[in-house]
Amino acid sequence: MEIGLTSDMADEVKAHPFFAGIDWNQVYYQKYTPPLIPPRGEVNAADAFDIGSFDEEDTKGIKLTEQDQELYKYFPLTISERWQQEVAETVFDTVNLEADRVEQKRKAKQKQRLDADEKESDCILHGYIKKYSGSFATVWQTRYAKLYPNRLELHTDSGSTKPELVFMDQIEEVVQDFVQFKNEQCIQIRFRDGIRDGKLILTMVDEIGLKEWALSLRSAHKESQELLGSMAKKAGKIYGTERDASKANVLISSAGANSNSNSNSTGSAQKGANGSSN
Repeated sequence: MEIGLTSDMADEVKAHPFFAGIDWNQVYYQKYTPPLIPPRGEVNAADAFDIGSFDEEDTKGIKLTEQDQELYKYFPLTISERWQQEVAETVFDTVNLEADRVEQKRKAKQKQRLDADEKESDCILHGYIKKYSGSFATVWQTRYAKLYPNRLELHTDSGSTKPELVFMDQIEEVVQDFVQFKNEQCIQIRFRDGIRDGKLILTMVDEIGLKEWALSLRSAHKESQELLGSMAKKAGKIYGTERDASKANVLISSAGANSNSNSNSTGSAQKGANGSSN
């Protein structure tokens, strides 16, 4: 007996006694445990050559014609979340493997060039880092960072635009502990009031590298603050407190001289008056 050929189609199949007790909502959401789960990597065929026609070498360069596409014009397609997850874990990595290799080669070449540029400079630390900042930022941005005693430079991969500059005197604090942001361990830099967007978030995959960046940033910021404080004191001595003190000394000396001259003049006048009376 054939079922499923009437207007009810799938409903007729579901109503068959063979499927009694089946919760079709559970089937739809794939909640039932399958009776057989093949081992991962197992070839489910009589022979591996039975599926050999799907190898990349056999399918490479094959394109579907308009006539082929017409066959699928009204074909309903439902992709389950489980299947999407499997694709994300396997196929996605395979498809992007070559692109990742090219990207890694390009970054390695650029890093080698930038390393050569910084050999004779006062650069403390440099390397790739991810940053998240700005009021409208929604994604991590990869930058090639260079840390100098007085600034942090964030370069784009292209190198065609000027780097983003973060000066040490703009920073209020490099937060001591890592902060959790978007499921990442991050360095948080807080800026002084009214500067930029208040904070800058930095992270990287390498935990040891991230600790090195955090330590170097805090050290550079501390030394910069100490240097600025020392310069302010020197400037105060040269243009501030000592100058005012010397001015005060000059005024006091002038006042003393005037007082002495006035007293001498008064004494001379009194002597002249006494002589005249005599």
